[in-house]
Amino acid sequence: MRPSSPDIRFAQHDRLLVVAPHPDDETLACGELIQSALAAGAAVRVVFATDGDNNPWPQRWIEKRWHIGAKERQRWGERRRGEAAQALRILGDGLIESRFLGRPDQGLTGELMRGDGLIDTLVSEIAAFEPTHLALPSLDDRHPDHSALHIAIELALLRARHACAQLAYAIHGAGESGSISSPRFQAKKSAAMACYTSQLALSRGRLLAIARKPECFVATAVATSEIARDNAHLRIVIDAVSALRAPHDVLVVVATRDAILRATARVPLRAKRGDELAVRAGDALRIVFDGDALDVTLPPSSSPVVAAWAKLHRAGARVVVFDRCRWHAFGESATTALPSRLRVADQTR
Repeated sequence: MRPSSPDIRFAQHDRLLVVAPHPDDETLACGELIQSALAAGAAVRVVFATDGDNNPWPQRWIEKRWHIGAKERQRWGERRRGEAAQALRILGDGLIESRFLGRPDQGLTGELMRGDGLIDTLVSEIAAFEPTHLALPSLDDRHPDHSALHIAIELALLRARHACAQLAYAIHGAGESGSISSPRFQAKKSAAMACYTSQLALSRGRLLAIARKPECFVATAVATSEIARDNAHLRIVIDAVSALRAPHDVLVVVATRDAILRATARVPLRAKRGDELAVRAGDALRIVFDGDALDVTLPPSSSPVVAAWAKLHRAGARVVVFDRCRWHAFGESATTALPSRLRVADQTR
């Protein structure tokens, strides 16, 4: 697929893998894309990273209870799995395969920073399905589960050495718009979205407005050039911290030829340029704060770096789930935007 093309077109031999952070993301972001792939005879599989079980306010409203414990969350997750199955039946008339990974809802950033478990699982999913096209959440999405999953998928693709067309979608904080490919696709997408009664109970207007938006995708690829052959240091842009009024950590993820290195360090509220940040968890990376960037020095024994990401992450409990600061990738200029008026092709006409 050429980035200059205004259409995403599928052939019968294609295989579309949609990776959704939560049940409903696949319909909100990819309902028309999925239908277009199926109309061309392509195979479609949807992988749900979480069950969306950590969603207490709609659950309190619907179940008329205040306390939400482990049993209640499990029940809610089972409900959302059932809603997802119904939505996929509407979108695909029984032709869509699905997988549920059961990872912690609102915990994918922690999964990414703790180890390779999520990445290894995604490697297995990619190897089993061998997609020609992979729809994944955008690095720019303001929901931390979405952006962390983006990085985990990119790392899995690197580890699996699998090349495919990557189509990034943003649901929260998306600024681009595409064009509606087909009223028929939109009608079926709306019917699929109606299956998510758990989500529509408190957020009907917001979610249905998102579902009505034309779908937009960005062709993306991780920068894989070896960017630190001498293993000296990386300079990774982050958001400016001047307006911060609460404790934040910096999260750093570095992919080398042989390993994935991680570090978490607290940023003092009065941090100054040139301050070295104390690494609280992770690998032996040296992190120097430089205002709107980090200088990251790797251990001398590290193999060459192929990709890196960093983020300012709000520490402690959150009232609002969405991020104020986003992940930044080293070599972000490698990301190529498709035309803003992207059309998902209706190939049945």
